[in-house]
Amino acid sequence: MRATALTLATATLGLLACGAAVTASAAPQPQPLPQPWPGTVSEHGKLDNLTAWCPEGYRATGGGYHVPGYEMEQSVTTSRPTRDGTGWVVSASSVNPDLLKQLDSLQEKQDALDNATTEEGREAARKDLEDAQKIAYDMPQRAPVKGTAYVVCTDSL
Repeated sequence: MRATALTLATATLGLLACGAAVTASAAPQPQPLPQPWPGTVSEHGKLDNLTAWCPEGYRATGGGYHVPGYEMEQSVTTSRPTRDGTGWVVSASSVNPDLLKQLDSLQEKQDALDNATTEEGREAARKDLEDAQKIAYDMPQRAPVKGTAYVVCTDSL
């Protein structure tokens, strides 16, 4: 570090002595994100048994996944090689966002039932609540998330 600083200072003084203007930028330049190793194959889509496959003649030596962002109650349930060893399979899911909306609706319908002042109002609110409960009961609790499956490939031995 010290030699680099001295070299930079010497070069700057040399340019100034020649009459050239030197401008320095204090802002760090953004660095590109590291790219996967060249032997890595990726497949993007719904992480619902999404498989990244090695090219013919290659075998999987490892693999993984990337899920951008954050999903509530997100979980990866599968990250493993395929049975024949030529790919990597990934499954991940999160809480179904439609179910969360339906649960909010249930709370509103329960509040309407609790606040009903007449028998007719309570009966109508009870019916609305029961219908919403049936809808929520039939909804899937989990939903696949989008992401990328990766497989690291090497020549077959």
